[in-house]
Amino acid sequence: MSTLGLTAAGAASAAVSASSRPATIATTPTATTSQAGYEASGRDFRYISATLTVPDTDFLTDIYPQEYIQLANGSLGGGDQYVRAGIESCTVAQSFGYSSCPTGDWTSFIEAWDNSTNGPYFSHYSLLSGVSQGDGVNFSIYYDESGNEFHFVIAPPSTSGPVQYYKTQAYGALFGYADALDDFTDSTGTPIPLPFFLNGFRINQFLQGAVTTEGGIRGSFVGPWTTTEIEATSNGLLYPQGTVRVSPSSLWSDGLSANGAVRPDDAFGVWAR
Repeated sequence: MSTLGLTAAGAASAAVSASSRPATIATTPTATTSQAGYEASGRDFRYISATLTVPDTDFLTDIYPQEYIQLANGSLGGGDQYVRAGIESCTVAQSFGYSSCPTGDWTSFIEAWDNSTNGPYFSHYSLLSGVSQGDGVNFSIYYDESGNEFHFVIAPPSTSGPVQYYKTQAYGALFGYADALDDFTDSTGTPIPLPFFLNGFRINQFLQGAVTTEGGIRGSFVGPWTTTEIEATSNGLLYPQGTVRVSPSSLWSDGLSANGAVRPDDAFGVWAR
């Protein structure tokens, strides 16, 4: 692990003219037992960034989910390689071996996974001290295909420390999926039972979403690719066969610049239903 002197915007600065291929929003969500958010597919991707907010409720510090952005070569990280960055509670981080993370606090994390190495070959935690509910932490992941490296930028609030830069080797995958997700999957890879929520509430938000294809075409959570809503249900089946437990709001525009421009459909919230 080593630091880099690059910026989130500069990590994927090469842009090309927009493709004539239109953006597609899938009409049918994908149901899971453990994940909720949005997934981009139909292109190969080299960059994703977003500002993730610290969850809005105190009791979530003692349970899952993780919340993260991700590049993967299988849908929802189901392939043999993925790379992700985001926020999790210290309770979750402790289950992954980060013993110095105090229960009740939040930490940022990075994880790169390659099945040929039988698990994560790179991980990093950074305690988010001094953050409050709703504070935003900006993350970006850039796949430098020519250098075969992943570059990460983590920008916490100024009360929680300076901007951090990391890099690690890559293993040559093409990442056909870009995700922004809340994930109720434990450290053994098993979906945990989703709580039954008597009253709906917002868990967190994803803001300033930005994605770049391998060819340099930029978008927000939408672009010249297919964007699919992901929802977590009681049994992994769509309503009415399953009961929706956690799902994202519709995409909306926060008016904030990301990856060089202000774009529509760059934000959403994740709600317990």
